[in-house]
Amino acid sequence: MKSVDLNANWSLKAIGEEYRCDLPCDVTSAAERDYACSLGELNGYVPAQSACFTKALPHVKSGRAYLLIDGALGYGDVYLNDEQIARIFGHAPMRIDVTGKLVGAHNVLRIELTSAPGMSDKYVGLGIGGGVKLVIEDALDIADGTLFVKTATVGDKTYADAEMTVRNDGDEAARCVLECTVLNARGKRGGKKQKKIFVRARSSKTFTVRVRIAKPYEWTPSDPYVYTMTAKLVSGEEEHTASTPFGIATRTLNNKRGLYVNGKNTLLFGAYLSHADAALGGASVFVAEKRRLEALKHIGYNAVHFVGCPSGAALDALDAVGMYAYVDIFDTLVEGKTPLDGHIFNFDRTIRSCDVTESVIALRNHPSVVMYGVADDVAECYGRSNGHEIIADIASGIKRLDGTRPVTVSAREFVPTARELEQAGIKRRFDSDAAAVNAGREKDLFDTLTAGAFGAVDVCGFNYLDPLYETDKLKHSRLIVGSRTAADRAFEAVDEVEKNSLVIGDFGDCGMDYPGGGKLNEILNTNGDIDATYCEKVQGAYKRIILGARHQGFIAVLDPDTEEPVSMWNWPRYLGQTVTVCVYTSGDVTALYLNGRLIGRKLAGKINKHIAVFRTEYYPGTLEAVCYYKGVECARARLKTAGSPKTVKLSAYEKNLSLSRGDVGFVNIDVCDREGDTVAYAMRNLTVQIEGAELIAFINADPMLRKFENDTCPAYGGRAMCVIKPHTEGKATVKVTGDGLLTSRISFKVKE
Repeated sequence: MKSVDLNANWSLKAIGEEYRCDLPCDVTSAAERDYACSLGELNGYVPAQSACFTKALPHVKSGRAYLLIDGALGYGDVYLNDEQIARIFGHAPMRIDVTGKLVGAHNVLRIELTSAPGMSDKYVGLGIGGGVKLVIEDALDIADGTLFVKTATVGDKTYADAEMTVRNDGDEAARCVLECTVLNARGKRGGKKQKKIFVRARSSKTFTVRVRIAKPYEWTPSDPYVYTMTAKLVSGEEEHTASTPFGIATRTLNNKRGLYVNGKNTLLFGAYLSHADAALGGASVFVAEKRRLEALKHIGYNAVHFVGCPSGAALDALDAVGMYAYVDIFDTLVEGKTPLDGHIFNFDRTIRSCDVTESVIALRNHPSVVMYGVADDVAECYGRSNGHEIIADIASGIKRLDGTRPVTVSAREFVPTARELEQAGIKRRFDSDAAAVNAGREKDLFDTLTAGAFGAVDVCGFNYLDPLYETDKLKHSRLIVGSRTAADRAFEAVDEVEKNSLVIGDFGDCGMDYPGGGKLNEILNTNGDIDATYCEKVQGAYKRIILGARHQGFIAVLDPDTEEPVSMWNWPRYLGQTVTVCVYTSGDVTALYLNGRLIGRKLAGKINKHIAVFRTEYYPGTLEAVCYYKGVECARARLKTAGSPKTVKLSAYEKNLSLSRGDVGFVNIDVCDREGDTVAYAMRNLTVQIEGAELIAFINADPMLRKFENDTCPAYGGRAMCVIKPHTEGKATVKVTGDGLLTSRISFKVKE
């Protein structure tokens, strides 16, 4: 089997321009916004646009050939030599059979995509978020995508069972040898096994080779150890190879005690994570995926929830960082979530089967993937549009491809239709949706209507229904996952999960701010625990406390104008006036001081949701919170009044960049006072100059951010971030200047 990377040097026509680009690419990530376009809040106010990606393909003399498209952004068509060969319906991985079609000396692949705000209730983007490759199989070969590794422990021995399909397109039967080798994280051999096989002519057959692993290490969030399985098919002097990463991880469900991973009872705490971010849009790069996962892990999360199959880069980052992933295969089924959904996606059986197959193939060898979801928050869970049958069909399809992980489907409490109410014996008409929902509750409509959907899966997904965790346990004794929980219910949800053994985890509404889905005229959804520049927000700091962080405290102040919590003690307009200070802590008592003077002591702890609230007059200086647990000091937190902006402080997430891996460099920009503290109120304009690389993003966390000049952006909350992409080996330098600020520089080492 041969794999050809097609990510470099595409011809792109978009937004009235034609230029060359490399994949991944999201055309709309830096596009002009139109705040008048209908449904624009769903997609970050990016108006309807189209793009055409074109690339020459090599001649394939013989064998099977497939195009693999990872993470299409938008909807459209794929053409080969002007012949339509496939349609694109969104982010799911695609495998397109082009056998016998690459026969000429000049072959042209064309991908035409379109995107409009009303296509989805989430940011869609426009382009290819992952990449494109061409896979060529010989007449006798291991079929691409069929190598699947399961691990098992028998006594004190650990085995990797490599399952694969060998295809023989020749006219004669083949006798050959399958050789499977396990390589550890250092690339050293950890096990090897050979098996003689026989495959008849014009047929295929599935084989399993069991390899014993020497000195096995389990994949865990604290020690994410990843192996590689290499399968070699030897026939005479010919060799054909396939490989895949895998980890030693088992997942089982106990009907009384919940989820067990590697034999240990495990609770999943995490948040929904969009495929896109504000800097790169839907373009998925390993170093960017790794960075945002590490930021969420710092909060205390051990899992994230994706809707739609993540890119290969995101999956590799999950494995490397040590984060569990719960992945919904579909966002919608038959009933769309926006007015345009029904015009875009004809959810027929063929499309559904292909998306399930390719998504599970992409996911199943990654040890980080802990659970599959059929679909996210879909009305078909109520049985609408033949939904129960569709959900059961998809769930059984997932299990046929991978029976090692549990399957769920999620639903919220939808507004019941008149027919649903009538079938429950309610013939009245209601003036409001809330009244209809309340009437349905009296008849337990949620339980009744979702019974068929939840009966087809292993775990019931509850969206925004954490108050039902305990009552559902009393009524059904079934396993539940909180697939989506509002931020203001974080404490209650975590508390319910810890008390209820049938709830295997809870996922917050948003892990990181992302394009689209915001309020009126807001480019970003700002419900995240980390902001668009990957910095932890006040909400994230609070979740870190309620998820069990010990010996830590955090001070937030309610903005006197908006009542939103911020980490700032600069309020000159309110000098001498009363403001509200919140201290987040795992301690049970907190003492608050201003400039060394005791303001007061307040109870915190679990009884007060880990928040101690103080009312005090604002005067400049230093707030200090001293937190106690059972009379012993357990944490201190400080919040200082910042001075005037004086300088720019630069830092980098990773200063050693790799061209072969497609790395990008992230530069964090802080506007600081004379003492080096970030000035949270600073809004100075910043300008960036770059040598040895290309500037691909310059943003701040402002949800109302308008497009500025490419090399200029104002600070917001005292911060901004630029992203660079190197093109040659050597050194890349970033220089940032600001109005009245001292200039700063930072350098990156770039290697092949």
